[in-house]
Amino acid sequence: MYELRIALRHISARKRLTFFAVFAVALAIAVIVVLMSMMTGFTEELISTTVENSPHIVVSSADQKEDYVHFYNYYSGQIAAMDGVEAVSPVFIGQAAISHKDNAEGINLNGIDPIAEDAVMRISDDIVSGDLFALGRSNNGIVIGDKLAEDLEVVTGQNVDIVMPGFGASSYKIIGIFSSGTPNDESIAYIRFDSALDFFDENGVASKINIRVVDPFQADIIANSIERDTGLDALSWIETNKEILDLLNTQVLIVWLYYGLIYMIAGFGIANTLFTVVMDKKSEIGMLIAMGASKRNITMIFLLESLILGTMGVLLGCVMGYLGSTALSSYQIDLPQEMYFGLTTLPLKTDIMNYAYAIVFSFIINIVAGVYPARRAAELDPVEAIESA
Repeated sequence: MYELRIALRHISARKRLTFFAVFAVALAIAVIVVLMSMMTGFTEELISTTVENSPHIVVSSADQKEDYVHFYNYYSGQIAAMDGVEAVSPVFIGQAAISHKDNAEGINLNGIDPIAEDAVMRISDDIVSGDLFALGRSNNGIVIGDKLAEDLEVVTGQNVDIVMPGFGASSYKIIGIFSSGTPNDESIAYIRFDSALDFFDENGVASKINIRVVDPFQADIIANSIERDTGLDALSWIETNKEILDLLNTQVLIVWLYYGLIYMIAGFGIANTLFTVVMDKKSEIGMLIAMGASKRNITMIFLLESLILGTMGVLLGCVMGYLGSTALSSYQIDLPQEMYFGLTTLPLKTDIMNYAYAIVFSFIINIVAGVYPARRAAELDPVEAIESA
């Protein structure tokens, strides 16, 4: 196949130009692989954090004027029996003040069954001191977040006062401290479900029912089934976090536009190299045409050159991208928590599909970049090309 031999000779004849063309493609691939690793890691970590730190579905009363779910035990059993539901947990929520000595903070006081709530929210995974399940054995035990504990200047084993105007005050012993890395750490405290009902003078009601499903991305479908079968209002995490998910989709579109621009810049490097070869090898091209080479043969020579340069750039770029991603992932890059939805570090995830996307789009751009110079070479008049030597 003489087209390949000629293409290789053209590439090897201009080493400096070839180097910069290959390096341009490699740099584009490396930058895109690193950016895609950041984007993949950020998206997955954000979704994972959102899913794990909130119920997949929250069920509440369909009546806007009603604050509570009545017959919550009956509805909990009905929901638990549905396909796709992993766990359910009735919760009673009331606002109160928590104080220790001269320190006081406003909180949402959650009455829970610790075993049921842990099956939904995995709270025990975030416990840094004490025991969540001790709530089930204590009428006056309380579990608070680490930020709240810092604000109150308390530790496990100390007592705090819960105060609610109109309901009096009660003393609770801290039997656990959790750290979820979310705003819940400074705004939520857990006590036993029946203790919360007693404190707020309620009976036989729940504020909501938290639900965990097997597949979080089916939460919308299951929520619709719950609404249809129970008549209650069911809100999935997908609907609750719709703005975040829409922002991620918009961000993906913008990032792909950036990728396209980077690929185009690399493509211009390939096109420039081939144009230079065409102008430098006009007489050689003219002689090939005069000797019987067809336009298809000439076009094939330059398309092969574009493919070879692109392949070299892709291979080098993949190596550079992998090394760059590995180097960045070995360092902890801190992020402002309030700016990135609670994420405190920049997560990177190396995904084989990131390399696949980069390689496919790079080859497409390289072939497109090689088409015009190839056609330009094929259209040369052999007599004029030889005379211009």
